Amino acid sequence: MAQVAGLSRYLSCRSVKCASLYFDDAGYFAIALLACVKAGIDVCLLTYLSDENCCWLNKSSDILLTDVMPDKLTIPTFLQSEWSTNVPAESSRFVVHNINILLQTSGSSGIAKIIKKTWEELWLEAQTIASVLPASVLRLKPVVLGSVSVQHMYGLSFRIMLSLYLGLPIYRQRLVFPEGLLVSSASFQRVIWVSSPTLLHTLRLSHDIKLVQGHVATIISAGGALAEKSKYFLQQHICSDVVEIYGSTETGVIAYRSEQARWQFFQDVMHKSTVDGLIIQSPRCLPEQILADKIAEYEDGFELLGRLDRIIKLADKRISLLQLENQLMQHEWISDVHILKHPHGSHLAAWVALNHSGIHAWRQYGRKHIINQLRECLAKNHERISIPRYWRFNTVLPRNSQSKLNPVDAERVWAEPVIKPIVLHQQEITADEYLFHLQIPLDLLYFRGHFDNFHLVPGVIQLKWFIELLQQCGWLKQHPLQIENLKFQNFLRPADTVELYLKRDCVRQKITFQCIMNEKKISSGRMVIPAGTSETI
Repeated sequence: MAQVAGLSRYLSCRSVKCASLYFDDAGYFAIALLACVKAGIDVCLLTYLSDENCCWLNKSSDILLTDVMPDKLTIPTFLQSEWSTNVPAESSRFVVHNINILLQTSGSSGIAKIIKKTWEELWLEAQTIASVLPASVLRLKPVVLGSVSVQHMYGLSFRIMLSLYLGLPIYRQRLVFPEGLLVSSASFQRVIWVSSPTLLHTLRLSHDIKLVQGHVATIISAGGALAEKSKYFLQQHICSDVVEIYGSTETGVIAYRSEQARWQFFQDVMHKSTVDGLIIQSPRCLPEQILADKIAEYEDGFELLGRLDRIIKLADKRISLLQLENQLMQHEWISDVHILKHPHGSHLAAWVALNHSGIHAWRQYGRKHIINQLRECLAKNHERISIPRYWRFNTVLPRNSQSKLNPVDAERVWAEPVIKPIVLHQQEITADEYLFHLQIPLDLLYFRGHFDNFHLVPGVIQLKWFIELLQQCGWLKQHPLQIENLKFQNFLRPADTVELYLKRDCVRQKITFQCIMNEKKISSGRMVIPAGTSETI
């Protein structure tokens, strides 16, 4: 607590009224938060350091406490690396001030909103969460590991506040990949996972599940729907105690589900289901909040039917987009899906992420076969009008750390056909050497028609890409005069990840290219460049 006391005094001596916190390290985040509580200083939490968020900080905060160096801030920044040398330590009793904590939430619109919570509300939130965790688990003092950011309400409540309330050790790093979660968990006797359905969906037997068997005491999932097949997999292979949480930044936690088939409201929650949505009130949620969610109530709990803005009307038929998504998520090929009304049409559109099995089927049978199978899956329980007419496929959907999709991305994906490779990484090795890491999109326009059943990237398209990438890195302003020693030696197929190596010879006016996958050459050749078409030739 010496760091907490010292940092608290540092802030008080500078008459700080409001401090912004932005940390990768959950331990330092907890120290900074407790220091603000002790000093009676309000806290702002931003989701990421965007230009818009930096503008908000400059207007609302006196100082930024962080472990990363920010840009575009006019307020003072106090880096964690400076604490040990600049902060005078002192020992004194810990005084709790009921400070305000301001959080950002995108809600369903994608536009950031500011939500105010008090320290007492967050402490009560932690107490409420703890009430549904098995006492036998908590006695083991498990380490709390998480894939969610502490800058959001979910990570703040479950990784920080719950750990502080129960006196549990906090794992400092955020574990955003399943491999990291598995390896880190194996180094502790018992752990609690705090994660999102997005990450939990990706865990399969292909991962080294044996690493964590016997180590994971409880899995907590929130931020979206956890598919039944994913929950069953977790219970069978990793941990039998899987707790799902339903809530929002505005309301805090609302309900939970573990062994029960249906959701159970937390005891302090009062609710009312109306045509406008679900009204929620609790000691942690004052005044009452209305959520655009529809529920069906039963004697033994309730079911979530989806957001009211996700229940639409087509041809006088009411259609639940969530029900369609849930059914597709049961299919063995699907890892994620988002269904919406096509932005420029009157029918439904499905944006689908395929898992390894789905990608294998895509490469073996083609796009039409995949779509037909998914349509048949939906046709078992839904009318024809409910089956999407438009389909777009990826290896992953671009969800944020709260498992949400940006509505702009969800509409933009239908605006233009996919005609370019995905640039995963690019690197200028030397002045005359360049390296691109590329992935071939599943839904590449050029697969359709001639390569409809056995998808291949045509050689002429590969050359087109290579020329465009040369233009992008400034090596080429016009088309090459000719291409020498051109070879296509192996197929380039959907979801393949390749390295494109470019080497420039300024004297001979030539650029050599090699496209390689797992040390296997896909294509290669030499371009003859017109004089003066490169920035340095």
